Amino acid sequence: MSVYVTVGSTGFDRLIQTVSGKAFLQALSSQGFRRLVVQYGTSAHKFEPPTTRSDTHGISIESFDYTSRPSQLIEQADLIISHAGTGSILEALHSGTPIIIVVNRELMDDHQSEIAHELASSGYVAVAEPATLVDAVARNVYMGLVPYPAADPRPIGEIIDEETL
Repeated sequence: MSVYVTVGSTGFDRLIQTVSGKAFLQALSSQGFRRLVVQYGTSAHKFEPPTTRSDTHGISIESFDYTSRPSQLIEQADLIISHAGTGSILEALHSGTPIIIVVNRELMDDHQSEIAHELASSGYVAVAEPATLVDAVARNVYMGLVPYPAADPRPIGEIIDEETL
């Protein structure tokens, strides 16, 4: 089983530091995960995974700053751990893959928290912070999430007419 971690087009030092730690890798291993793919953006300096097999708990680790194939990585994942950027969240939701959104409270207006908690209140996502992510994985908070509804394929003009007429 595979986990894909993404910080999108920026960085998220505390998330990247957490997912490269022994405790996180142990939590993944205890849930049956064997592969970790990390897109760390500008947080490369915080990505310091252990190097021995015993310290990685048998997890194979791949990492990079940016990718031209995020959709492919999302489709291959059994779990997505993402920053709370809207683009990353929507792409993950539309894939049907369980997602844990990790909120970055260090941003100036903490705007990510609102969307994350709204989606969590509907059961579409699980929410964590860097300090609670290891526990969230260990407790399987991503199990039993509600599938996100498929997009309405009708043209936007038709939908607006229907709502306003």
